[in-house]
Amino acid sequence: MELSRRALVITAVVLVVLAIFAWYLISPLFIATVGQEELGEGFGTVLATGTFTDGAPGHYGSGSATVLTDGASYLLRFEEFSVTNGPGLHVYLSRGALVGSGDLDLGALKASQGSSNYNIPAGIDPLEFSYVVIWCVPFSVQFAYAPLSPLDGSYPR
Repeated sequence: MELSRRALVITAVVLVVLAIFAWYLISPLFIATVGQEELGEGFGTVLATGTFTDGAPGHYGSGSATVLTDGASYLLRFEEFSVTNGPGLHVYLSRGALVGSGDLDLGALKASQGSSNYNIPAGIDPLEFSYVVIWCVPFSVQFAYAPLSPLDGSYPR
């Protein structure tokens, strides 16, 4: 009797852990977050633009990415953006369509739809990067990417 009760408790614990893990993996696919962030004050000079396209099979992306400056700092802006949601999505400035060594992680994706801004750290030249990539960090999967085109034809530096 004691053995079967113990097996039942272990089975219940395993099922709860599996359910939590499944929810972590699957729930982002059904939960959309919408951003409506305004463009930062003074960021009127556009340096480069790109259009998001689908990433790895089953991962969809659309909208625009724009690199702007106010003369002293840089900003990456998404507009009319949409991406398949997923766990641990981050925004990268990258030298290629896939994230690699030396690429810049701008942090967690703020919203899977809408408009949002990402500050580019001081001392970083955004024109050294030729892609914006939405990357799933836990599984190393590309969800969407946007090749950047400079307005002055100087990409990349």
